[in-house]
Amino acid sequence: MPQWLISFLTGGLNLVLGTIGKTVTDLHADNITRYKNENDAGNQLATTTADASVRSAQIRADVQKSQGTWGPFGLAGFLISMAFAFHVLMIVMDSTSWHLVPTLKWYVLPWLEWQPHVVGSWKVATLPGRFEDTEHAILQALF
Repeated sequence: MPQWLISFLTGGLNLVLGTIGKTVTDLHADNITRYKNENDAGNQLATTTADASVRSAQIRADVQKSQGTWGPFGLAGFLISMAFAFHVLMIVMDSTSWHLVPTLKWYVLPWLEWQPHVVGSWKVATLPGRFEDTEHAILQALF
């Protein structure tokens, strides 16, 4: 085989392999760049979401501070808890057979005296089964 033909074939082969190799390398570099950009975008989104959540919590805390303890949510929580406590007290008092009743001893001194009570005579509606779980969940949501 003549030298020029060998040189032509090897040069052409090097040219073809060099072109294919460069194309493969460029594709690989493009994929790496794309993956890096996707990862950077995901990290930026996660950071933005976390920052927004922190800012939201700070704003909510500032609003509650500006309203004070007796703002709308504090007042609503207090009223709901007092109504629930009163209802539970009435259930307990209606289910006991003796009550401490304030009286005036010798018509002068205030005194507590045990008085008999007919159980269930007040006919207070009892709480439904497992109601305390629901009530606690409601109170926890308010605070």
